Amino acid sequence: MASTTKGEWSRAGFVPRMFVSMKKSPPKRATRTLTVLLIRREFPTPESALKTPHELTETPLPRGIGFKGVLYTAGSTARQPRWVPFVEEAFPDGVSIPHSMFPAALLFLRASERWFAVTFGPARHLLKPESFEMDFGLKVTLNTVDEKKLRSLDVRTIEELTVHTRRQVSRSSGIDAFSIDDVRDLLGAVTGEPTDSTLAKRLGGRDSLSLTAELSFSELADKCEVLLASYESTHYQKSFAWVDNIRLIREPTTRQRLDDELLRTLNARDFQKVHLAPPEVIDWDGIGFLYPGESVRSADVHGDLDLEECFAAMAEQAEVESGTFELSPEQFKSARIRAVEASGIEYEKWPLYKCLVAELSSGDELHVLSAGQWFRIEKVFAARTLKEASAYVKELKSLPPAKAHQREDQYNEGAALGSTELVCLDKVLDKPKGARSTFETCDLFSNARQFIHVKKMGKSSFLSHLFSQGAVSAETFLRDEDTRHRFKRRVEAQSSVLAKMLGDPTRAPTRGEYEVVFAVIAKANRLGWPRALPFFSQLNFVRQADRLRTLGYKVALCRIDVRK
Repeated sequence: MASTTKGEWSRAGFVPRMFVSMKKSPPKRATRTLTVLLIRREFPTPESALKTPHELTETPLPRGIGFKGVLYTAGSTARQPRWVPFVEEAFPDGVSIPHSMFPAALLFLRASERWFAVTFGPARHLLKPESFEMDFGLKVTLNTVDEKKLRSLDVRTIEELTVHTRRQVSRSSGIDAFSIDDVRDLLGAVTGEPTDSTLAKRLGGRDSLSLTAELSFSELADKCEVLLASYESTHYQKSFAWVDNIRLIREPTTRQRLDDELLRTLNARDFQKVHLAPPEVIDWDGIGFLYPGESVRSADVHGDLDLEECFAAMAEQAEVESGTFELSPEQFKSARIRAVEASGIEYEKWPLYKCLVAELSSGDELHVLSAGQWFRIEKVFAARTLKEASAYVKELKSLPPAKAHQREDQYNEGAALGSTELVCLDKVLDKPKGARSTFETCDLFSNARQFIHVKKMGKSSFLSHLFSQGAVSAETFLRDEDTRHRFKRRVEAQSSVLAKMLGDPTRAPTRGEYEVVFAVIAKANRLGWPRALPFFSQLNFVRQADRLRTLGYKVALCRIDVRK
């Protein structure tokens, strides 16, 4: 066999093993997960963004790295974990548990004329809370994620209590798999896979961005330039436009500005879009209220919360004329409102600030304070919601005015007393077979086949509960024959004439046969009706009204006036 030279082997496509091993391939980049924050422009230097820069060790990046930056490091004193004493109870002769420490590092780097911060260990606490952009991680993720490859969502649901949940799926899925309610749910952190696999394998976050990608240190600045462009993009509006409708305000400076504006509004006695309401659901029977400085011995207990009465009580405590009293910033946050039982025993107490329900307009945005939290409402969305709610407004002459401080049950009983058009079914509970809880079919039933639900003006969550209860009872009445039988018997016990309006209970109602009326007891307001309703109440009403119309009901929203 003829010999073959090295060059001939190469041309023939055969390379000896010893030559293959000598060929060098580029080193494979490691996959890393980094946490990135975008520093706000108001903080021009890394030092200005730090809480205590003098307590940290500063090391500038070497010149040859390719971009400008500085590393701050911080050690922590080794300490005993809090659980150690508990464990030592089982070892009277002693046990060896080493103390530990957690170092932290904070890398600042410059890209596209902005400062970025990459945190290592528990380093985020080294930054001033107002120094970084809120929702940076959320916006980058929404602008780059494949909408069909989401893995988890953090959701804040606006109810009687704000409920925080994390919804995860076993494999990458679209938004529909997470059962998002774009009326009540505020989107927090999002995790998913980007459409561009060169950007990252996975990313997610809210303020900070968690990015998992093949990355070397020298590529950091280039990666941050891409992230900044993604943050400033509006691409997310194609699939996630609804996230702009309502946003929780978390910037400390913005919250403080709104608090200052609200305090000025209160001291100017402009109560058009501000009122008081308990920040949680309470049992109104036998409950009254005391304003700051009042006691059961020195003041009459108030049957309801009223801003004008509250200011008058605080002025009396300060021994000044009511018209000249001004609420101080300290009182604004620290003053307490107490709920007391008829016996004088304290039922609950809340900060005055948490009892305030307020709406402030500014530019193209509406700001709403509810249970001590500020929300930013996009104004076009707010205007559309008001227009939709206004279409349901109706005046019911069969409903008399309410008396000041009159309880809902007292009003309902009085409205039906001696009336041939109404029967009172307040506190008459029903529980269909298989149902998890009881509910009222309605407070009043009219000869116009109206299921009337009555509620005093208050915090938006109370009214939202009213709208939800009305929808649930109407749906049950539509679908459950036994419920219709029981309801007719209860109406017949009070009025055989009105019972005839219910027809044959074995027959399901026809479309348009019945009307669901939501009646809110509220004083006249210069803003008019339903603009005087809290925004979240308008929003939830429209949502439930749409649901009721789909079921075939007519829907109305009316205001019951309050007379002294």
